[in-house]
Order: sequence, then C-alpha cells, then structure tokens
Amino acid sequence: MAKQIVANIRKSSSLIVLARDKIKAEKQTDYKVLMFKRPPQATFMPNSAVFPGGVLETHADETPLWRKHFDNMGVSKLQLSLLTQGTGKKSDIFTKENPESLERELSLRIATVREAFEELGVIFCRDRKSLTDGSDDGYGKFKEDFDRQHWQKLVHDDATQFLKLCETLEIVPDLWSLYEWSNWVTPATFKKRFNAAFFVIVLKTIPDLIKEKHEVSEFAWKTPAEYLQQHFKKEIWLPPPQFYELSRLLNYSELEQFKKFAQKRSAEGLEAILPIERKCNDSRVNLLPGDDLYDNPNSSTDLVPTHKTAKEYRNGVKNVHRIEFYDSNDMVVQLNIKPPHGHLTPINTNPKKHE
Repeated sequence: MAKQIVANIRKSSSLIVLARDKIKAEKQTDYKVLMFKRPPQATFMPNSAVFPGGVLETHADETPLWRKHFDNMGVSKLQLSLLTQGTGKKSDIFTKENPESLERELSLRIATVREAFEELGVIFCRDRKSLTDGSDDGYGKFKEDFDRQHWQKLVHDDATQFLKLCETLEIVPDLWSLYEWSNWVTPATFKKRFNAAFFVIVLKTIPDLIKEKHEVSEFAWKTPAEYLQQHFKKEIWLPPPQFYELSRLLNYSELEQFKKFAQKRSAEGLEAILPIERKCNDSRVNLLPGDDLYDNPNSSTDLVPTHKTAKEYRNGVKNVHRIEFYDSNDMVVQLNIKPPHGHLTPINTNPKKHE
C-alpha cells in the first residue's frame, strides 16, 4: 500500500484479549474474549462492541524517554529487538516519521497497553523479576495491587502519566506478549478515519476490570461464537474489523493452541486491510485486498453503485475477498483465497449463509 494512502489518517492500535475460562464444557471453547460497548455519545462508532484500544499519542507513546526507562529497568537491546524482527513484510503503519522516536513496533504496543488501562483499568506489564527470570511462557502478565482508580484517571486525563506510572511501580508494558495480528484502515467513504494495528494477548486468568465511565458503557467476557450470535440476533453490533477478527478466532477452541499459532504468525508480517465500499441493489459490499475487483482504495470518497445484487457482483469473480452487509447485523465474509502472511480464514456462522 502506498504511503500517501494513509498519510492523513490517525494511527491507532487495538488489543484482542483472550483469557482462559475456568469452566469449560466438553468440546467447547476454553477461553473468552474481552469486548466493551462504546457509549452513545462516542464520536466514532457509538454503541458498538469493540476491543480495547485507541489513538497513538506520539508525545506520550513514542517519546525517547521510554528508552531511558527500559534501560533503568534492565531491558536489553536484544529484548527490544525481538519486537522489531520478522521474516515477512510489514505494513506502513510500522514506519516511523521521526528518527528520534521509538520504533513503531514498540510505540504501538505501548499505546494499546495504555489505552486498555485507561478504558478498563487493567495494566499488562512486567517487573524486574519477570524480565530476567527466563520464565516467559508466552502468556501476558498484569498487575492489580496498586491504586488503579487513581492512576487510571491520571492516565486518562494525560497520556504522559502512563510513563510516570510505569516508573513509579517499576514495571514496563508487557510488549513481548502482544503479538502482531492485523492492520485495518477505515474506508475512504468515512469522514473520520483510522489506521489501526491489531495485537493479541493471551492470559491464563481473567483480570479484574475497572471501566472508565466516559469511554465504556459495559464490558463482557464471552467466546467468539457468543459475540457473533449476539450480533446476528441484534443484541450487539460489531464493526467490520471486530466481526472479521472474531470469525477468525473460531478456528481455535483451545487457548494454548491459539497462543502457539499467534506467536508463530506474528513474525510473518502484515498487510493493511483498507476496504473499498460498493453499493449493491440488496446490500453494501467491502472489497478487501486479494479480491479481483479490489483496485484503488482511495479512488473515491463516494459510495459507488454496482447496479447488481451482491451475488451478481460476486458471480464470475475468480478470487473473492469481501464482506457483504445486507443490513447492520446481517453480514458475511466471502473468501475463497488463502489469506496472506500465514493467517486464518474467517468462518461463516451467519444463519442465512448468503452463499
């Protein structure tokens, strides 16, 4: 993707949090996913069910002062370099503009840990012991034994306080347990647009949460299938990236196996997913990279009509990768190609199928 396509879009990050469920019925998913509902007064996607996350605050998340803190905590250059390596090509969101700033692989992770703490009072972190004892098993770590409500308000009001919090508690954000997952960009038909890096973190236990009343109406821990069922029943509304990613998670019912996959896949790179929106006679279609009809994603800010039904628009296309929206809660991913970078294929659980 050309850099100019996303140059004027706000960079952000989201975190898909999976935690082991203590109660697992036979042959069912042994983990749950954290999501929360945006309040009705939210300026972007109000009332939607989303993963934790928010905008990259460069003055707070990319400041070179983080390097000094890492050094004071005994974090080696090798430990940090593990986050910037990989065999696959990375999307442009990881390209930093300021040579003095932190690498984007670091700052985007810091941003998503900070945002999760602002929104839900959970801080994913490591202390001196867990940084050096060699006991890293790939699962995320978090800390609860401090005045979280006090610090949550401070950080919510001033993002630079997050570094101060880490210095005070002698911790660093648990960047190593955040695995690169995907990169979604808001379509050109939207006035407010974001370029969001998605990470995943896997936890052994469900943490205690404290919701921030201005950003979170309610939160929940449910399986991917439960969220998708709620969506189809119109009990919640999932934005397209959340819908797509939850459909991917259906490939794994065991948390340990998912963790192993996420660790391995995170080194294989990412491709930015910038949907191209089209208006069909019976639906709205988001063309995604790899689809034969995917062209210039920023060619028009208008919703271009196809004068066809979604099925007619799909017929005869050899390589298909798109999301079809028949109404706000009736959507399906159409995909007949192998996802790039070793990724998972979304599973269709829409009761109407739309084949």
